[in-house]
Amino acid sequence: MKKILRVLSVSIMILGISGSALYAEDIPAGQSEIVPAETLPAGQSDSIPAGQTEAGAEEGQGVTSDIFGQEGGIVHPYIIVQEKWTDNLFTTQSDEKSDFVTTIAPGIWLAFPANREKLLSLDTTTSASGGMKLSRIKPEGLRRFQTYFLYSPEVELYADHSDQDHFNHNAQGLFQYNLNNGLSFDIIDIFKDREDISDDGTSDTLYRYSSNLADFITTYDPSEKLTLRFDYSNYYLDYNEDVNDYRNRMDNGFDFYLFYKFTPKTSVFAQYAYTLIDYDDNDDYDNTENKYFAGINWAMTTKSRGRFKVGYMEKSFDGAGIDTEDGLSFELQAQHNFSAKRAIQANAYRMFNESDMASASGYYNTGIDVGLTQKFTEKISATLNMTYEKHEYNESDREDDYIRLGPAMRWTPREWGFFDLAYYWTNKDSNENYYDYTSNMVILRFTMTL
Repeated sequence: MKKILRVLSVSIMILGISGSALYAEDIPAGQSEIVPAETLPAGQSDSIPAGQTEAGAEEGQGVTSDIFGQEGGIVHPYIIVQEKWTDNLFTTQSDEKSDFVTTIAPGIWLAFPANREKLLSLDTTTSASGGMKLSRIKPEGLRRFQTYFLYSPEVELYADHSDQDHFNHNAQGLFQYNLNNGLSFDIIDIFKDREDISDDGTSDTLYRYSSNLADFITTYDPSEKLTLRFDYSNYYLDYNEDVNDYRNRMDNGFDFYLFYKFTPKTSVFAQYAYTLIDYDDNDDYDNTENKYFAGINWAMTTKSRGRFKVGYMEKSFDGAGIDTEDGLSFELQAQHNFSAKRAIQANAYRMFNESDMASASGYYNTGIDVGLTQKFTEKISATLNMTYEKHEYNESDREDDYIRLGPAMRWTPREWGFFDLAYYWTNKDSNENYYDYTSNMVILRFTMTL
């Protein structure tokens, strides 16, 4: 069955985004960067950028950068050149290594019908059940159908650690179709082939992996007040090195929603989520998740929108000696535009994550990130992202706390190109001291798009 699902996932792959040094997983805490957050195209609008989901709340994870061109069209080439300096390249507690890392990422995205707006802003995370840190909010379909495709190869070059030079493949795709009878279909695919920092506190190592997320949503409106929704997602993760075989797995998720719209801009909903997590080699860690949520969606004005849900989660393992885990789960994705030049975005969450260490079956992940955006002039803007995250490991006494701060500036001298300058401070504090680290990172990026 596992092989059939893997083949099915690959066969329906439309292609997906990557996780290079431009992406969230360059940060072991799993938090995305603000200005240099992604190589995904997006629109240079006056309002706050979208964030983790298409609905404007993203693996990832903070206020994200936008690189869609100003003009509409079907074909849009672009290139990103980034220089990064870090004082702790491998995020180790001692024997810290500094380096300059150059990233060159040409790319092309296509949209039919022609579209210049952000169609997909979603990252995947290797430790998140189902591959997504936050749930995907389906955007309203304004057209009968929409297709979108992006591919961007990336090369990373290290000044002092040239043996770590590598080449990444990043691709993504989306297809939406809306029928007049209230039925709609939405499918995305996100593919990564990249390197990942070991983050074990001691190793000067990058590990290569491939991952793919296929996520399908269908909705039906039996009346003006009611909406039914069904989601199916398939996520697989495959590391190249044998030392990481315990992490290779496939997740299959099924979600059922019932929405009731009591005002044109506000709805309440109930959700049941079932996820089957199947490890390739570690059968004891195979598990099933059951989650029950009640929540609210709001878009009361053009300035404020978001989603909040809270509920109960239960995680049952196949291994006889591993206790069932259960507890509170919640998720907040919210955005408020104070004005055309000032905005705030906040994400908060508590969920189960899959193991990133061989001696633990997984961990509770509780976190919050807040992003502030300020536009000073037509050409100059700034962002500030603040993140806190706590990991509490099962079958282990380990607990990690992450704090991350990141101010950034953007200068747009021309419509077809802009510069980003950002600084990031990250601190990881663990009760097992060799996982501790502090890092400082400075990033300068130039983006040109047509």
